Amino acid sequence: MADERTLLRNGSVLTVDKGVGDFPEHRGDELERRDRCQIQPPEPPYLPGTPAHHMMQSYLKWLARRQPYFIHLVRIAIFVVMAWIGGLKFVPYEAESIVPFVANSPVMKFFYAKPAPEYKQYMNKEGELVPKNRAWHQENRTYLFADALGTVIIAIGILLLLGVFSPKLGFVGALLAAGMSFVTLSFLITTPEAWVSHFPYLAGGGRLVVKDLIMLSGALVCLSSSAQALLRTMDPQLPDRRGAGPDVAGPLARTPSRDHA
Repeated sequence: MADERTLLRNGSVLTVDKGVGDFPEHRGDELERRDRCQIQPPEPPYLPGTPAHHMMQSYLKWLARRQPYFIHLVRIAIFVVMAWIGGLKFVPYEAESIVPFVANSPVMKFFYAKPAPEYKQYMNKEGELVPKNRAWHQENRTYLFADALGTVIIAIGILLLLGVFSPKLGFVGALLAAGMSFVTLSFLITTPEAWVSHFPYLAGGGRLVVKDLIMLSGALVCLSSSAQALLRTMDPQLPDRRGAGPDVAGPLARTPSRDHA
């Protein structure tokens, strides 16, 4: 039987067939010996069965099982943003800053007493106090509307946060948050001040509004999570897959009944 030896040279596996040395006519023939050499590249460390592969697989499974907690984190994050922004609506400078969006919105402009674009003559810079402008905003119901809007935003954020404990409240909160994001994103169409000139050159207000795409996506994720939890409470046969890895069926996969076995 031919004697084979494997040599490691510069990270490559070199397999040499030494059987050629058993034949006198080939003994000492380096060219023939070189032809019998087979150079094999080193195996990647992440191939199945390697320690690195097992470590990566364990890490990915750990992340996959954390999905319910990450969704709760999304709920908390949305609550923080909505409570913060909603609370600022009670401050005059924030109430004045949303006037262009509300005054130009076909579904919200009736909340104000003055029609657009009259507001352009009475806009204050952030933190600026001009008595004449403040008086106009009082007549326009700017601050009254902002107080009501802030209360609604905070309430939606609280409902969304309660989805951690109650799927029903979380469902209502996520649905309202998604609807609010749709209305906010419509400002990109109705508000001239959202653009420097035209698409895609967003002004400062437009850059703030377009971020609601993230808010909308997060609200829809929370909405789907609450819907799954509600379905599990309505149908006990639906298994609870929270914490399951990627190698199992989806969260709403029905377990086969004995009648159909």
